[in-house]
Amino acid sequence: MTLYELTVIAIAVIAFLILRKFDKKILRNFVIVFIGILLLQYFTQALWLTVGLAKWSYLYQGVNWIITLGRTTMVIVSMAIIDFFFPKFSERARFGLYFIPILITGLIGETISSSRGTIQYHPKLLESFSGITIFGSVPIEAIYYIPVFMLLAISFARYWQII
Repeated sequence: MTLYELTVIAIAVIAFLILRKFDKKILRNFVIVFIGILLLQYFTQALWLTVGLAKWSYLYQGVNWIITLGRTTMVIVSMAIIDFFFPKFSERARFGLYFIPILITGLIGETISSSRGTIQYHPKLLESFSGITIFGSVPIEAIYYIPVFMLLAISFARYWQII
């Protein structure tokens, strides 16, 4: 096992244990978000490559459950932060606010993953980018695609949490 994989797993476990004290449905919510992000990663795997991770962490070609776990933790923690600090805000207002911590943590995760070469972009996708990078190797387009990707994940989660 590598340090990267262990770090992602440890952060997810710590977040789960902390959030379990505030949310009795955290396991269900964690599983729902994990499935949603896993499906999104499966359908968008042609856009990027995940390389350099342990072989046991790959589920199917470029779909990696460690990356899924990291993104799931990012979404669950971001939603919990907003729900905790803004409980009286409407569902719609909180839904919009979720994207503030998601964008911040997403950019941090993207910076770490892309700088170590774990996440690489498909050459055709790179051709469509502006060439402007932030935080070293992260395309500026991440400011757009992280919230859009996570919009789909949160919408999926909220729908299945209602049921």
